[in-house]
This record gives sequence, C-alpha cells and structure tokens, in this order.
Amino acid sequence: MATFGISSYNKGMKKFTTQVEGVLFTMVFIATYLFSIAPTNAFAAETLPTGAFIVQPAKIELAILPGEEETRVLTLSNGTAFPLLVSVSYEDVATNIQTTPNDEPIRLLGKNGGAYPLKELFSTTKQSFNILSGKEVQLPITVHIPSDTEAGGRYGSVVLTLKPILSVGTKQDMNIAVESRLATLFYVRVRGEAKEKGHLVAFGLFNNAKTTPVPSGDTPLKFQVAYENTGTVHVNPYGRLTLTPLIGTAKTYIIDPLAVLPSETRMREVDVRDVLPIGYYRAHLELNRGYKDIVDESEVGFFVIPGAMGMTVIILGIIFLTWLIRRSLALSKHFVA
Repeated sequence: MATFGISSYNKGMKKFTTQVEGVLFTMVFIATYLFSIAPTNAFAAETLPTGAFIVQPAKIELAILPGEEETRVLTLSNGTAFPLLVSVSYEDVATNIQTTPNDEPIRLLGKNGGAYPLKELFSTTKQSFNILSGKEVQLPITVHIPSDTEAGGRYGSVVLTLKPILSVGTKQDMNIAVESRLATLFYVRVRGEAKEKGHLVAFGLFNNAKTTPVPSGDTPLKFQVAYENTGTVHVNPYGRLTLTPLIGTAKTYIIDPLAVLPSETRMREVDVRDVLPIGYYRAHLELNRGYKDIVDESEVGFFVIPGAMGMTVIILGIIFLTWLIRRSLALSKHFVA
C-alpha cells in the first residue's frame, strides 16, 4: 500500500480538522430578528456582525483516560440588539443518512440516547444565564469519564437555547424567532484498546459520469468520495486528488481531513474549479484512512468536453470540413475527366 509523506503532511492537515467539520455550527445567525432598535453598544457595532450570535469553537476533540475529566471553554458572543437568555442542555449525536454530499452528516438525538452516548457525562457551572447585547460569556464545559468506561468513541453536543429578553412594552415583530438553538460538537475518545478500521468505498465523478463540460468557478468539476468507518472510534480521513491529462502536466488537489463517526458511511464532495483543456483525463485518489498511515487508492477516467456553444462550433466545423473535402473530390474528378 502506497504512502505519501503522511507524518509531515498529517501534522499540517490535522490543524484543519476542527475548522472543516461542522461549519454549520461555527457561526449560527439568528436572522437579524428584524429588530427596529439599533444596538447602542459600541463594542457590538464595531466587533460583532449585527444580528449574529456566535459560539466558538464549533467542534472539540478530546482523548480522556477512564476515571479522569477535562474541561474546555466555549466563547459565546451576542451581536444582536437585545439581551438573550441562554439555557444549556446536552444531547447525543448520531450519523445521518446521506443521499447526497450536501446532506448534513450529523443529527442531534434530543431525549434519545445514542449508540456512543456522551450527554450524561457533561457538566457545567452555568445551566442558565443572561448575555447582554455586544457582550461575551465564557462557558466552561467538563467531560467526566467514569473509571469503568470501555475504550472507544463517545459523541455528543452542548446545545444552547437562545431567547431574546424583551423589555416591557417592546413590540415583538412576528418574524422574530421565539427561541433558537445552536450546538458545539464533542468528539471524545476514551483512551485504551479501541478498534480503528475503515476504508474507501466509492470514488468518481457525480453519478459516475464519464464526460463533463469544461469546469469553471461557477460550474466546478465535482467528484464524490465515500468512506466507511467500521471501527469503534471516529477517524479523520484526508488525502489528495491528482488529475493527469493525456497530454500536459498533472495537477494535484488537497483533500482536507473530515471526521467520520463509527458505523458511518460519509460522502464528501471534492470540487475542481480550474479551467481544464478539453481532452481525456485520469483522476487518481490517494485517501489516508486517518490511522496507521494506511492509504486507499482509486482511479477513474473521463473526458472534458466543450459546452453547448463549443459543441455547436465543432459540429459546424465538421460539416464545413466534410463539404470542403467532397467539393475537392468532385473538382478532382471533373479535371481528370
């Protein structure tokens, strides 16, 4: 099995893990509330986006020994025009069935427990508190692992429920949400002998197409990659994609790490926006499984063809060339006769 400088590459690439995963949770906008009262706090106006409530980080990964605990701090920033009442709760998370790479891979389970439960292991010093407009609050979250916990993965979320605090006599717009929710994901690995196992299950152009129009910024060349995790802990597969034309220089594109939970098959989309000349290409994927420097490889071939206007020009050119050849042959027979 081939490798490609995994040790040095891995150090740089894993820094992106907490940034790439769960962008939806990184910045959740409470859609401006259509507030008619502008913020009077200079800090809110200059530092925070108007109408935004931000929680950072969006995702936290921990490795904890049984019988120990770790605490991480969430930073909550209120950029809305009103003070907010914030309530803290916890939910387990699970994989979501993806029919397309755009579908959310993670879902919150509410009161239900997950196959890899974590919600009962959370605690904090603040279960409910107010946060003024333009202010920040530091929220410590502790994860305690009981001493009899088996090695493997535990997955949950800290859910923040937000409700605007309206003063007496304030008119509430019909479009103002009564409550909004956002969450930070926690991926916890209980140290010990856990099972790391997974593999690449699919690679190719969308819908296994063999032809594609010339890509551009607006219409990129879209590849789909599917990875199945059959272990007991999450992994962060990453890699690179190399496009090699029949004539010309190959181009390489980095595939950032993306967390895959146990018992999950996760699809991801890899977009190529470079303008590629028409012709035949080989797409070669090298995907590190995220453990033990094991790399899965796959390759597909495809044609880059002109768009509708280009095809029209080519067809007209072929028709003109055919007419020219026939005319030349007809003239040749005439002179011979």
